[in-house]
Amino acid sequence: MTTRIRAFLFSFQTKLVLSLTGVILLAILLAGGVFVVRTRNERRDQALNRVAAAAPAIYQQALFALLPQERGERPFSETVDLLAKDQDVRILVVANDGTVLHDTDGSLSGRRMSVPQSTIEDYRRGFLAWQPGAELPESNLTFVSASSREFGVTRNLPFRIVMVVKTDTIASAWIGVLPGLGLAALIAVPLAMLAAVALARQVAQPVRKLTAASEAMAHGDFSQRVEVDRDDEVGRLARSFTAMAEHVGARDSQMRALIANVSHDLKTPMTSITGYAQALTDGTAEAADAQRIGEVISEEAAHVNSLLADLLYLGEIDAGQVITRREDVPLEVMVSRCVRRVEMQAKAKELDITQDVDPAAVLHGVDPDKLERALTNVLDNAAKFAADQGSIAVRGWRTNGSGPPRVMLTVTNTGRGIPAEDLPRVFDRFFRGDRARRSSAGSGLGLAITRELVELNHGSISASSDGVSATFTLSLPG
Repeated sequence: MTTRIRAFLFSFQTKLVLSLTGVILLAILLAGGVFVVRTRNERRDQALNRVAAAAPAIYQQALFALLPQERGERPFSETVDLLAKDQDVRILVVANDGTVLHDTDGSLSGRRMSVPQSTIEDYRRGFLAWQPGAELPESNLTFVSASSREFGVTRNLPFRIVMVVKTDTIASAWIGVLPGLGLAALIAVPLAMLAAVALARQVAQPVRKLTAASEAMAHGDFSQRVEVDRDDEVGRLARSFTAMAEHVGARDSQMRALIANVSHDLKTPMTSITGYAQALTDGTAEAADAQRIGEVISEEAAHVNSLLADLLYLGEIDAGQVITRREDVPLEVMVSRCVRRVEMQAKAKELDITQDVDPAAVLHGVDPDKLERALTNVLDNAAKFAADQGSIAVRGWRTNGSGPPRVMLTVTNTGRGIPAEDLPRVFDRFFRGDRARRSSAGSGLGLAITRELVELNHGSISASSDGVSATFTLSLPG
């Protein structure tokens, strides 16, 4: 069996078609079984009524054959055989002691059988019907005889005429139903297979797309998108897969960018450290330059340590390993602590920092340490890119809208602002808004960490600029 044929036979679509076809066949068989069970007694009653209807004629002809003027050379048993053949019924001639004198079928002749007494119901319907006992070899028979009141003349006869009805079994009933079931299956199965193929194709086609897309993703192609215009489970699965592919693709791009940026950011300081260390080792550096070389090595090593610390912290956030605690903290107290951390940097550039925070603004259920780090990063970024002798304004207030209360915080600095094309990327990892000033631009991870920490505290942060100033807006739970 080739791989292609095997894949077709064991495919999801083939299994769906076979399953739906099997369900149709099972439904037909169940319907036939119910019909057989319900009609089995009806078929038996119909046979009894047919025999009962023929009984008067059989009795009359049999008794007529016993009259002296009608007796001829033909034996009475032969007359009974002709009656049975003419009426299409099996007839027994039974003696009053229960001995079967003659059986038109021949199998019960000479055997003894018990004949029950007629009941009121038997008198009412005109015949007596009963099942044979264990004394007879055939158990699937029903015997029918005229009740004693119907033909009183039989009391003076040494025998009685009994007609035999073969009781319908389940097997015989199935034989009668099978032609109809076969015709129904002949019509229903092709139609069911066509409907099953259409349905299976509708279900299997998106699954095949998802399979092909997932195989492509396994080989590194994260641009896969599966568009399925459906609102059922398959449609939701396709949309979830597309969202996952976008997320994984973005993560893969971020990882590649991370490796490239880390390599670039580590290369420059490590080159400086290696070069100056080599100069100190081989003695080519002047003694007077030793202190300056040590300061450069220390600065570059501090830059590398800061970069590695930020990377490790981002890795902990991505892995969900950051432990948070929840407290209620006045915003004014938090802002004051963060402003004090950037005062030295602000004095160096002669920046004017103003605070306008509503004392009623209280943060609810937040981690103060992580929010202080996030706010310090924002203030540090504002001081870093503010124009000399410029200003930084910090405002905070509490909102009272229809939804849950929120605390809003804005940090605005005067300077060159943020170019419009850079606004969507200011929170990306390793993005630097001022590429011409690398020493002040840092590693490009500060605002990325800020966004992660704000979102970790169920908040959000955004950036805007009017070309002259830049404003960062934080929305936090109040």
